[in-house]
Amino acid sequence: MSDRDLEETWEAWTARIAAHLAALTEDDWLTFAVHVPSRAESTYAAERAARGRRRGRRPGQPPRVPDAFVQARTLAGVLALECIGDTEFEGLTDLTREAQEALVRLGWLRDGDEPEFSRTFGEEGTHEAAPAAAALLAATLSGVLGAARPADVDVRRAPQRRR
Repeated sequence: MSDRDLEETWEAWTARIAAHLAALTEDDWLTFAVHVPSRAESTYAAERAARGRRRGRRPGQPPRVPDAFVQARTLAGVLALECIGDTEFEGLTDLTREAQEALVRLGWLRDGDEPEFSRTFGEEGTHEAAPAAAALLAATLSGVLGAARPADVDVRRAPQRRR
């Protein structure tokens, strides 16, 4: 991770992710999850905080939700986002009722009784829809899933196939 990643603003992150979303192909996907520090990282951070400025959650920032992730992919020319509140797909979730209601207020559609939400963009084309989808991702990750800054987000991409 570079210093640029640590200092990236949500606006810059959103623009960068919009470009990645616009470039998705039918066989491609991106996932986003809020990084939850390991015990070793937490211990190191506590030692560093004792020596200087403490980094962590801002007052009023939601707690990090480790068992939730967002996936983006293109299906039949439409950009599809899924927010899965349960990585084990058993219906259990760390998302509070308030967090689930916040997702709906942001524009997510609840898929049944499970803690799963979806949203599609791109009836006008994925390139035009990518900025709005990236904005929803940023709002979800920072406002509901607990990322204090873009560096708190783990982004993963589908393995690239060899041709």
